[in-house]
Amino acid sequence: MNKRSMILSLLLVSLFTGLSLGQTDNNTSITKSISINESIPLNETAAATQSGSGPNLNYIWSFTGIEVGPITMVLNQEGSDLYGQAKYEPEGGKAWNAEVVGLVTENKVDLTLTAQKDKELVTTKMTGIYANDTINGSFTQSSGGKKVGSGTFNAMWISPDISSYTPVIIEEPKVETPAPAVVDSTAASNASTETAKPASRFVDIHQYADKIQTGVGDISGIPI
Repeated sequence: MNKRSMILSLLLVSLFTGLSLGQTDNNTSITKSISINESIPLNETAAATQSGSGPNLNYIWSFTGIEVGPITMVLNQEGSDLYGQAKYEPEGGKAWNAEVVGLVTENKVDLTLTAQKDKELVTTKMTGIYANDTINGSFTQSSGGKKVGSGTFNAMWISPDISSYTPVIIEEPKVETPAPAVVDSTAASNASTETAKPASRFVDIHQYADKIQTGVGDISGIPI
């Protein structure tokens, strides 16, 4: 074998060797990638994604089960913090407004509603689960340091336009002013006239006529 043939043989051996090593590295990389992907369960990945995003509760909601009629509530959300207002407008009853604060963690929702009902401050603590655009849970009410109510509630959002929410207008009770006493001006005028009338200095002699005409009796007492 001459020198030229030896050089060509060495080049061919190097070429095939490089190809074999490259294929081995590629196969190893693919195998590692498959192993890593198979080691992460799909349900854990989905749960992590859901936990990172969380539900969006920026809506106007209607809560039922707490009062006889529905409570309208507007919620603003900043991260996991919730805050807003609520109102109750019963037919033929007394309306009220309330302040709301809360917290959302994944699908768990905690809300605290504070309302001024007549002269009493009533606090309603709600704990529920968000699912399918609704919140369902239980509540406890307290006033003056005492438990005044409890039960379950349901809520569903009714509008995404939170800027359209307006509190209910509470009319202040009208205070009736007593009417002034009626004064009889005629009687008062007559009384003042009689009081101010001076005594007359003239004497009616008709009451002494019998004494004067007959000359009987003592007429010395007759005023001049």
